[in-house]
Order: sequence, then structure tokens, then C-alpha cells
Amino acid sequence: MIFHSLKSTTPIIKSVELNTDAKAEKVLKGIPSSPGLSMGKAVIINPEIELLTNDKISSFDIPKEIDRLDFAINELTEEFTYLLNKVQLESKNISAVIEANIMILNDSFLIDSIKKRIKKGYSSESSVIQEFDSQKQFLLFSKDSILKERVVELDQIKERLIHVLRNKHISFIIGKNSIVIAQSLLPTDVVQFRESKIAGIITEVGGISAHSSILARSFDITEVIGVKDATSCIEDGSIVIIDGNTGIITINPTSATIENFKLLKSKELENRSRLTELISKPSTTIDGYKIHLMANVNFPEDLDKQILEGAEGIGLLRTENLVIESGHFPNEEEQFNWYERIVKLAFPKPVTFRAFDMGSDKYAEGMPKHESNPALGFRGIRFLLHRKDIFKSQILAVLRTSAKKNARFMIPMVSTVNEVLQTLELLEECKVILREDSVPFDENMPVGIMIETPASALQSSILAKYCNFFSIGTNDLTQYTLAADRTNELVSETFDSFHPAVIKLIKMTIDSAKANNITVAICGELGGHAASTALLIGLGIDELSVTPPTLLELKKRVRTLSYSDSKILTENVLKCNTYNEVRQLLENA
Repeated sequence: MIFHSLKSTTPIIKSVELNTDAKAEKVLKGIPSSPGLSMGKAVIINPEIELLTNDKISSFDIPKEIDRLDFAINELTEEFTYLLNKVQLESKNISAVIEANIMILNDSFLIDSIKKRIKKGYSSESSVIQEFDSQKQFLLFSKDSILKERVVELDQIKERLIHVLRNKHISFIIGKNSIVIAQSLLPTDVVQFRESKIAGIITEVGGISAHSSILARSFDITEVIGVKDATSCIEDGSIVIIDGNTGIITINPTSATIENFKLLKSKELENRSRLTELISKPSTTIDGYKIHLMANVNFPEDLDKQILEGAEGIGLLRTENLVIESGHFPNEEEQFNWYERIVKLAFPKPVTFRAFDMGSDKYAEGMPKHESNPALGFRGIRFLLHRKDIFKSQILAVLRTSAKKNARFMIPMVSTVNEVLQTLELLEECKVILREDSVPFDENMPVGIMIETPASALQSSILAKYCNFFSIGTNDLTQYTLAADRTNELVSETFDSFHPAVIKLIKMTIDSAKANNITVAICGELGGHAASTALLIGLGIDELSVTPPTLLELKKRVRTLSYSDSKILTENVLKCNTYNEVRQLLENA
């Protein structure tokens, strides 16, 4: 969602010139967001807006400025609606992304607030900038990566609205197989560029959970994000190779590099064809050790993808997304309808409902105060036990959903045994209510906990006696174990899930689960990391829950490994003193 225009000199691309040796080859690194290998000519999209936050107008111009705002909102809404109608039959997920943009653009509170600023004597452009910047402050300081990515989208809508106010339009007529390079993109931009049959996208900002990235993956467009100064260090019209699997970008590739690209591309196409054959095959090592592969899901619309990729169920459903999406804590009936839809779509595969993992960094309603460090504050089960009214309504909704006997319930951010005992008491109270009302539910619905804190890992042998399963959230476990904020670039080198201390806590948790005959899963990013598969198998993990696009690659790795060899590897890893030693051992395995 950013306002930009294409350089008028951009040619229509019919083929890629192979003779590029005259220019020096250059390599950039970004974050892989949508997998694939692509090559094409660069089309640079530059922001062209001078943001004026205090542009004043006379009182006589106020009605005209309000009319300009209304016209711009209507025009941009029409553009978004036109694109929505184009993609509505393709996927509910894609439609939901564009609908979310339309809702933001037409939010009555937002529009009224902008108009109030206009009435105070600011131009439409300045009023839009001021109000959008004000609205995004809460998200900007969030510890939650998904919410931070929504800040980028707010900026993009803001800037597009200003473009319309200034009567500037974007041309999406570019050459087939182009590589689009921009600071960031609106989801609607991605829809438009898809029609031009672009080969790839490179952005300077964004996140893998941003709506534009979701669409890129849905449309099978290779994408790399977080490439610093990409619009200035890549020349318009230059040949670019983009690797959405590794995040490597090659500019002005030599003939030798291009030939290597063609070879890798051919192998990729063959690999994709082979991977689809794995959907119906078991995820079992060559010596018979079974690993259950599950999907992490944010919304009901994501289920189409996870079913296609052959997931055995949903290992993590982030129910707090319902709160964020609706803008309030939904009542029992609203929750039941959302949960029931998911359970029906997944049936008979299991669905793991994680209780609202809320904190003041994600949502303000019901929080007693703003916190300076929400990641260590009043979040997860701590908040839920404080607001038992909210917690009970969720437990009741999940229990009602469990009547199909494929629902599981999971408690987030556990750090004490008492938190689990209080939750189990609430669960029993809710069961009594449903029994009295003759509402069917699963009397034996499995209840598990997230192992995200060192405290829960260290007490896992006790906690295992009170639940049916563990799910290790390696992202937070790493953050809290190493005292390294997972969103802080300054400590990114310290934040490493391959740190020996993190691995030892994972082993302790798995051993506790095995000793108490309960299952244990990994639902953090470590579960999908290529270097970690053998390690986790050797540690004795039962289940890996990952994003749907990585499922088949993960299954392929599992099916090529030996459990006995993985155990030997793991024994050696546990002797390592540094994460560098761990990584080196895993890379050489």
C-alpha cells in the first residue's frame, strides 16, 4: 500500500538478455517471503511524495477539502472493489485481504477523525498523514511481528490515498517476467502486477505475514523482502535473479550465473512435481519413526492451503487473530461460529485452539494499563486468568466446538503450575454449564500447554502430569532464555534457537513428555528450519507444526532421514558449547 509511479522509460519485456558480463555482478541479501526462483528485468517503483504534515488552509477552503477527501476515498474504494470482484472466485483468503483494505479505508472513526483535522485548518493531505500516523502508533510499538507488519499496510493506504488526492495514477502495464522492486506494495498492487505476469517482487520493507506477502505466495510469485535500499542500488532495466528460498538476489548476473540459474530452475520444477506426490505419503523416517506434520493457521481461509499440502491437522490456531480482525473480544456465539467453521473444514483432522495469546502489545481492551515491556508483562494466560469472563466465554465456545471430537485446547505463556490448575478448574466449571444446558461436547477434549518460558521447561516434568500434550514455541523460548528481544535487530545475533541452552531446554521438555506418556510438538520457526529436522527427530519430537508452504519440503526431509542416525547426531549436538559449533555440526551432517 504505497504511492508510487513507474518510470516512463520502462520497456515492455519480451525476453531476457543473456549477455550481461559487461556489468559487474552484485549480490544482495533479504528475507525470503515467497518461495521460488525467478529471473527478469528490474522495474523500479519509486515513492514520489513529499509528506507535508502541517500544510494549512483557510476556513473558506474547508468544505472543498472535505469534498476532496470524500472523492478520494470513494475513488480508491472503487479501485479496490474492482480488484476484489476480479479475485473473488479464486480464493476466500485473497478476497479477505482486499476486503480488509476496503474496511480500513472506509472506517467511520478514521474518516471522522481526518475531517476533524481538516476543520481545524489542515489540508486533506496533512490531515490524512496526521491521523494515519496517530492510528499506527499503537501498532508501531507492538512486540507482535504480525501487528508490526500492519503498520506498513497503514502507511501504504495512507500514501495511496494521498496519491489519489493529488490526482496521480499508477500504470501497471509492465513487461511479462519483470521483477518489481519497491519500498513496499499494496495487496491490490500485487493483484494488478499478477495480471502482467511478473516473475518476482523485491521490497525494502514488509513482513512474511503482511497481506501483500500473503498474496504473493497465493499467486506463486517469488518474493524477497527487507532488502535495504533496493530501489536505489538496483538499476531500472537491469537483469535480476531472485531466490525466494534463500533471500539471495543477484544483479547483472554473468553468463555463468545465468546458466546455473537455468539448471537450478529446472531442478526446482522437477522437485515441485515430485513434492506433490508426497501429499498422500506418510511422514516417516527410513527406519520407521513417525513424525506428525501439522499446519500453523491464522484464519479459516488458510485451511484450503493446509489441506492441499497434506497436513495431518492444525497444530496451532492463533485465536487472537479473531480479536484483532473484529476489533473487539467476540462473545461466545461469535467465537463458536468461527471455531465451528474451522473444525468442519478440517474434520476429521485435529484442530489445536490456542487460547487468546493477548497482551497490551496486541490489544488494549480489558488491559489494566499500558506496559513498557508487554513481552514480559500481562499477557497470555496471565491476562486470561485476570479476565475470567473473557476466558470462560472462549472455553465454552471451544468446548461446544469439540462435539466433533477433533478439537484440542492449548494454554499460552505458562510459567507456573498454578496457572494450569486454575485453567482446569475453569474448564470444569464450563463443562458443568454445558451439561446443565444439555449442550454436547467432548468430555475428554485434550488440553495442552505452550512451553515458551524457561520456567515451564524447567518444570515440565510436573506440568506434564496435568495436561495431554506440550507444544514448544521455540521463538519465545529462545527470546526468554537468551534475554534477546526477537524483534530487536541490535540483538539479532544473540537470538539464535540453535543456542545450546535452548536445545537443552527443548530436550528437557521432550524427556518430561515421554516420561509421562504425553505427546510433544514444535510449533515455532525452528520446526521448519532445514538444518533442524534431524536434530528434532533425534531429540524425540512427536509432531512438527509449520506454515503450509513448508510442509512438503519438511516431509521430504523426514522421509530421507534415519531416526537412529539422528539420535547419534543429537547426542553430539548436546555436547556443543556454542551455537556456532551446533550449526557447523548440523551443516556437516
